[in-house]
Amino acid sequence: MSAIANAERNLPRLSPSRDGLRLIMETALDAVVVMNSDGVVADWNDRAAGVFGWSRDEAVGRTMADLIIPERNRRAHKTGLRRYLDSGQAKILGRRIELSGLRKNGEEFPVELSISAIQDGENILFVGCLRDITERIALRFARAELARVMQVMAMGEMAASIAHEIKQPLAAIVASSNSALRWLGMETPDLDKARAALKRIADSGHHANEVLGGIRSMLTKDSEAKDPQDVNKLIRDSLTLIRREIEHQRVSVLTELFDGLPQVLASRVQLRQVIINLIMNAIDAMSTVADRERILQIKTEVHELNYFMITVEDSGIGIDPKHVNRIFEAFFTTKSHGMGMGLAICRSIVESHGGRLSVSPGRPHGSIFQVLLPTAPSVRSGEEAI
Repeated sequence: MSAIANAERNLPRLSPSRDGLRLIMETALDAVVVMNSDGVVADWNDRAAGVFGWSRDEAVGRTMADLIIPERNRRAHKTGLRRYLDSGQAKILGRRIELSGLRKNGEEFPVELSISAIQDGENILFVGCLRDITERIALRFARAELARVMQVMAMGEMAASIAHEIKQPLAAIVASSNSALRWLGMETPDLDKARAALKRIADSGHHANEVLGGIRSMLTKDSEAKDPQDVNKLIRDSLTLIRREIEHQRVSVLTELFDGLPQVLASRVQLRQVIINLIMNAIDAMSTVADRERILQIKTEVHELNYFMITVEDSGIGIDPKHVNRIFEAFFTTKSHGMGMGLAICRSIVESHGGRLSVSPGRPHGSIFQVLLPTAPSVRSGEEAI
């Protein structure tokens, strides 16, 4: 006789109702409970015993409400059964719902329930499939908590971004105000220099307003319009805005700006902010240098077909090699007074313009930051920096 024939011969002979239901119950992965119209347990599989703690012998003959339903929910349970018997319909039948279950030791836990009614001769039985969803609920709460933490972090990044970006123009306003007061407070006021200082205050105020506008547009996903920009002019404007800081730190600026450089399709405020951040980082890197000249070199050049490059090089202390791969991360900083947002913002802006921001060691000192950007025609055609 074949193996298949032997297997068929050994299958249990099922009666039309209870035996077949019992087999299904014991092969089910969920807790399965059968009860009559009064809510009394008629059958209870091993999985139910494992989930709720009551053995089959302990459960059969007792009401579901007493065994696995918290006291506050027992009235609703009995009402649901009665509604079905009275009207032939019950809201919970045929669909899954989440509710609280009760273990033998009194512990409450979340369960998912689906329930159906079947005919057993002249009687109606209710078959409930219950699943312990403690892990699912825990995962749901964990995801919700993660979402909340990410929102808090996003708010923190936003606040740090605003603080970082607005710090420089505010510092320039304070410095120019002090200069204006000093020139006006002299025995013979120097009105020309005072006027120049007041103009710098106005320029810095406009710069701060533009920075806030740029941040607002990024936060609302309504990016500032990109127009063809003269990068050399943006560099000169940036140097003018932070001239006071350059002079205060005794930094010598060397520029090598390529004549006839192609324009870039960019947000003027955002790209200028990248340039200012890179220059300010270079100045900070040289603030402790005392044994050599503090030199800031800025160069523009055509790099490849349809691309150009901005290079900002300093003679500062350089970047520790172990930090090179992290300096563009948000909130990572090696400065005691830093927020770790400047370079992260720079990279984000550059990449949003289809470009690339990189860093390498200076020779023999300092660091070299390079911004590779596509020229205006390339941006329009959808090409990206490689």
